[in-house]
Amino acid sequence: MEIKETEQPRKRKKLYYGWLVFGVSFLMVLVTLGFGSSPKGTYLKAITESLGLSRGGFSVNDLMRYVVTAVLNFFFGAMVRKLKARRMIALGFLSLVLSSVINGFATDYWHFYLGGALLGAGLAWTTTTIVGFVVENWFTNNKGTMMGIILAANGLGGFLSEPIVTKLIYGVDGNLSEANARWRLAYFVTAILFAVVGVIVVLIIRDHPKEKGLEPLGQDKPAAKKRGASWNGYELKDVYKKPFFYISGLAVFAIGFTLQSLATVAKPYMYDIGIPKDMVIRVYMLGNIVLMFAKMGFGFLFDRLGIRITYALCAVSGAIGLFILYLVTPGSSWALFPYIVISNFGYPLETVMIPLLVAELFGRKPFSHVMGYYLAFNYLGFATGSVISNLSYDARGTYRYMIFVLFVSMLVSSTVAEISMAIAKRDRKKFEAEEAAKAEQAAVSEPAGRRDR
Repeated sequence: MEIKETEQPRKRKKLYYGWLVFGVSFLMVLVTLGFGSSPKGTYLKAITESLGLSRGGFSVNDLMRYVVTAVLNFFFGAMVRKLKARRMIALGFLSLVLSSVINGFATDYWHFYLGGALLGAGLAWTTTTIVGFVVENWFTNNKGTMMGIILAANGLGGFLSEPIVTKLIYGVDGNLSEANARWRLAYFVTAILFAVVGVIVVLIIRDHPKEKGLEPLGQDKPAAKKRGASWNGYELKDVYKKPFFYISGLAVFAIGFTLQSLATVAKPYMYDIGIPKDMVIRVYMLGNIVLMFAKMGFGFLFDRLGIRITYALCAVSGAIGLFILYLVTPGSSWALFPYIVISNFGYPLETVMIPLLVAELFGRKPFSHVMGYYLAFNYLGFATGSVISNLSYDARGTYRYMIFVLFVSMLVSSTVAEISMAIAKRDRKKFEAEEAAKAEQAAVSEPAGRRDR
């Protein structure tokens, strides 16, 4: 009588841990940028009117924020090797909590400057730079799509924070008085949110698949196209000799100057020209949804069209949006809706595009160092733009002149970036041809006996 072997039950395939890392990275960006950065235009008018502060003087807190972020990003490559990403994220959330608490109790300029510095430290270690590093470690292919989805959380976070923070500050009646400065409550609620989410993220996130005995997802499955796929790249010492390293860096600085200035002035400008608060809330809620899809969409497009076309589409969107805002008047407030839709297709330039630009132009070897440098350039642009925009308001009594300057800046910086990428593409082809020739020569020179082993 034949005895059949008992069939072994199939083991259920475990979820790849990298997807949990992906999920908490999305949550981290949603909360940190969505509630830490997106509502800053809402706080500006409320705080300066409540405490009798000038907008130019108050905006120095943005200068502190961006300078600190720039410095920390400049040394990111060295710091992430020493501290590790998970520990840096924990310190980042601690800084965000302290920043919100200090701002909530603030009564003078220097209190906000300290809060701004801590906000800069917190966002440096919980947003674009650290996400780019984590994605580079955990995923091999389609990094543009991955980065786009995670950083799109900023748009969703802004969509959620816009009505919450605005209602906390202005209340149901939409009024603010010095005796009833509800912006403090908004800061305290934000501090609690940062603390809770920070604990969740730090408990789950891991620096590298090796910590879980895993390999990066897609390690053994090369991408069909080079776009979005890893390449080894240059040695760091050779990067410094490349002209396009400096030209692209200058363009990244100018993009930061332009887009962050726009983010600083757009909402207060709408209030200043008499746009009702309810309409501004609707405009910005729509904008944050568009931003979410823009970041996902441009990450996807990068994997299929490459960096130059994707970058150009972003830049053209930003320029058109700025020009529309320049033309808006109280009588044409309907134009704010096309403005917010089109302009938000430009914002991926300062988030999604930078890690992808670095990976495409310079490769894996110098990635963490060069990404840190470029994000430092970007944040220095943020710092400069924010202060100059508000000083322009103090001098002119309006942001309208500055908006036209930003329109010109976008056109010039995007042109410079495209020229730089064309130079980099030729250099990469030459470099890869030389590397292939070296590998072929090494294979020919290798003893036949060793090759047969």
